[in-house]
Amino acid sequence: MSEAGTPGDGPTRSRPARAGRVSRLFDGRRNELRRPVDRTRRRWNVVFVLSFLVALLCGVAVTTAFWDSESRTARDTARHRHQIEATTVGSAERTVSHHSGGISRVVAPAVWEYPGAHQHSDTISVPFGTPADRTVAIWVDDAGREAQAPSSEAQRVLTAAAAGAGAFGLLALASGAVTSSPPSRRVPQPGPVGVRVGGRGAPLVRQAAARTGARR
Repeated sequence: MSEAGTPGDGPTRSRPARAGRVSRLFDGRRNELRRPVDRTRRRWNVVFVLSFLVALLCGVAVTTAFWDSESRTARDTARHRHQIEATTVGSAERTVSHHSGGISRVVAPAVWEYPGAHQHSDTISVPFGTPADRTVAIWVDDAGREAQAPSSEAQRVLTAAAAGAGAFGLLALASGAVTSSPPSRRVPQPGPVGVRVGGRGAPLVRQAAARTGARR
């Protein structure tokens, strides 16, 4: 009595086949039945996989390097940044900053004291609609001048991730362009069956031709 297959046998039996294809991709043993063009294509497939892994590792390395650099810069900047409170002495108005590439900002005249009782007066960035005599938190440097706040952790994460993704994308595109056009090799045209299967197949071809002629 023959053993009937169950529906669950299909996926189970297909796993060794997939594993066999992967192992043959990296198998260095010579197969006499494989054409030279097949061996060349297999080598280029291996090169593509390895180059993809190298690009991924380079992307991770660039991300880590940028994260470390941005974190050191943020720590150094934070040592010379101080958050204080300034008091506006006029209403907020919209203006165009020529130092920031023509970006529109909302500013208001304000006064503050830092360091100690040293008084400063300048226009500072404020929310739109801020009235006069309103307290606003600002960042200043050691001399008391308004300065940019230290970068946040979210900004550093975005900068490092963008740098790593850019490096990975460039390397992956370069490796893909190289491996997609391997050196062209002349593919031999298929000949008679006897030639393709070797010398032992030639007598079979002659015997088949003789039978065909006898029937005619």
